[in-house]
Amino acid sequence: MKASNKRILSILTAILMIIASLFVYSSLIRPVYSEIKNLRAEVAGRLDLINRNKASIEQVQKLLSEYQSISQAKEMTSLVLSSEQNISQAVNQVVGLVGLNSLSTELLAVQQLAIKPSAQPNLVKGVGVLRFNLRLVGNYENFKKFLQNLETNINLMDLASLKIESAGKIKGGDSLSYTMIIDSYYQAN
Repeated sequence: MKASNKRILSILTAILMIIASLFVYSSLIRPVYSEIKNLRAEVAGRLDLINRNKASIEQVQKLLSEYQSISQAKEMTSLVLSSEQNISQAVNQVVGLVGLNSLSTELLAVQQLAIKPSAQPNLVKGVGVLRFNLRLVGNYENFKKFLQNLETNINLMDLASLKIESAGKIKGGDSLSYTMIIDSYYQAN
């Protein structure tokens, strides 16, 4: 075979290979590549949806935990500042503290004061006050323990006034008379 025929044959072969590669590219690779691009877009969209759903779930879980902590705070507030006027419970607490600290009660009077309205009536209820007028007799150490117990009591109570006088001698030391006013608070309905 002549050199010129070989050149022509190699040129024709090269042209046929170029045409074949264009055919393979246009008929096989291009459609699959378009399908791959579509699948990649779909995967990216689904990943974005999953990420948004995860963020939404995290926000809901955060809100649920906040709600649970709010309900726990509400329960604790109800213990400290009772949600209703319960005179018998408040009297029992005061009398229990008196008995616990070996003091004797000479006078116990309960008075309900006017309800203090809230500055934000839609959010916070008003606060009611039960005022206890007490006269106790006992030694100073027991009275000091009574005040400590009153201070750490679960119900919110304040010592509004206190007057201490000598009450005479008892076995083991001097006896003192304690005249006091204690305010106990509750949430008004």
